[in-house]
Amino acid sequence: MKYALPLVAALLLMVGCSEKKADTEKLSHANALVNTGNFEEGIKALDEIATVSPNDPALKQSLVSAHLKFGHFYLMNDTLSPKLKYPNALKHYRAVLKLDPNNQDAKDNAQQIVDIYKMMGREVPNV
Repeated sequence: MKYALPLVAALLLMVGCSEKKADTEKLSHANALVNTGNFEEGIKALDEIATVSPNDPALKQSLVSAHLKFGHFYLMNDTLSPKLKYPNALKHYRAVLKLDPNNQDAKDNAQQIVDIYKMMGREVPNV
């Protein structure tokens, strides 16, 4: 019994340290894709990295940033029709909120889109 607490602590430490970190080269490449406007390809690359390193904080931040940028791209793009821009922007803001429920930018923009749908008397898409 005297060794139980140190043994449990050691096991927890080993489990915590066994989480595989995201490949920094792949992460940098995916971030570069997003930063050059290749959002779909960049997010796909980040999602692939997430299959190996789902709890990596740098990966999570990259996913939040990528979805936020893609959401902004749709929301602020005046060349897109509302049928295309609003549901896609909302989808990406909701993806941000799944990863970071306290992200105020995503909350505000998602709410803005919901308000637009309500103002138009339309159903809010479940994306």
